[in-house]
Amino acid sequence: MKFKKKTLLLFAFTLGALLFATTALADIAYQDGYAQLKNSLKLTASKCSSQLDSFTMEINFNIKHNGQVIVTDSEIKKYDKINQAVENRSHHEYVSRYSNTNYYYGDSTTDIVNHSSDGDTYYVTEYTQSRDNPADFHNPFEEEEANDVERIIDALVGSLRDHVVVEENDDGSKKISGSLTDVQIPALINAIVSLEMKQQFRGQSDQMPDLAQDVYVKEITGSALISPEGLLERIIGTAVISGQDSQGTRHEITAEVMFELKDINQTTVVKPDLSGKTVVKEQREPYSKVLSIPNLQKFIGHYNNDIVIEENGKFVKIGERHLEIIHIDQSSIKGRYYEQYKPEYEQYAENNLSFNFEANFEENNTRNANFTYTSSTGNNREGNIYLDDYSARIDLWFNDPGPTQGKIKYNSSFNPVLD
Repeated sequence: MKFKKKTLLLFAFTLGALLFATTALADIAYQDGYAQLKNSLKLTASKCSSQLDSFTMEINFNIKHNGQVIVTDSEIKKYDKINQAVENRSHHEYVSRYSNTNYYYGDSTTDIVNHSSDGDTYYVTEYTQSRDNPADFHNPFEEEEANDVERIIDALVGSLRDHVVVEENDDGSKKISGSLTDVQIPALINAIVSLEMKQQFRGQSDQMPDLAQDVYVKEITGSALISPEGLLERIIGTAVISGQDSQGTRHEITAEVMFELKDINQTTVVKPDLSGKTVVKEQREPYSKVLSIPNLQKFIGHYNNDIVIEENGKFVKIGERHLEIIHIDQSSIKGRYYEQYKPEYEQYAENNLSFNFEANFEENNTRNANFTYTSSTGNNREGNIYLDDYSARIDLWFNDPGPTQGKIKYNSSFNPVLD
């Protein structure tokens, strides 16, 4: 579960709809306990991505309304790096409305997928070439957003340093646990929870109430078990949210979450036997091959497109954008971007863009690259370049093209200037 659902290993640092539950586990463990919990999370993620041969992650999440379960989510994901195979089983149920179960198996040459809605039909993808490391675990703490989210959680924890119990067991393992009541919850956390509850669950179903007023965290409890080696083996959290609907009726929403890391270096993933099943097969190139361009040198050269505005009810060309690719290899693209305006439209040239750049390709992707540039206001901004060999063009995007962008019709597609 890239910050989406890589794994609930990072859930204590995620500020989505589960903020109220995940914050609890950080809150109860400030200073020594908090540092130990955070270090264990990071160590576990690092070892899962680079050192452990195999492991199983299990995640369970429930939502209750006034004590009645209305949503359940569960996922068991197995990583077998020795055999380079991975297996994922997940189940989602909105009680009395719908439920679905999904299965995925992947190895270096095959993907197998089944959804409960498909019955006994399994979709099998056979790859024409072996894939690299399909069972790799990607460390969520290496994501670009991780440091920012961690700092936010650290700030929220600040006033809750006294609500932690750290127990050291004889075998060297540690249990971190604690609880908070409504009077101990900071106003900032209650404000965030209130906003999330009002936005995320509004109008979802007759089982999930629309909390419109007096929304607050009533209680939070949590515990974590750290192995003698410092790995986070289990983390459990419960949060109770209280609030009133628009008619003044009070409701309690309880969120329960559990993460477990188990069968370390003892997990084996076996390809499923599809005998007697309906199998739908297809063949394709590995994803990394689809995103790779064999002959990158063909993109070296000059590209342009028209700068256009709307004037007197018509589209009018006022200049040209130019893109020059001077060097390209498997890791990066070097080039120059500049704009030229017609003399009668020089007023638009006051904020024109002109810069050299080096864009770095994404991993296993020689189509998409990102770069930084200096905007017309002198600030460092980000841009993106995409090589489209199917259409023989380059797409170029800026996150801050300049003050005149509202008047100019921006075209991201650059065509080669050919003889």
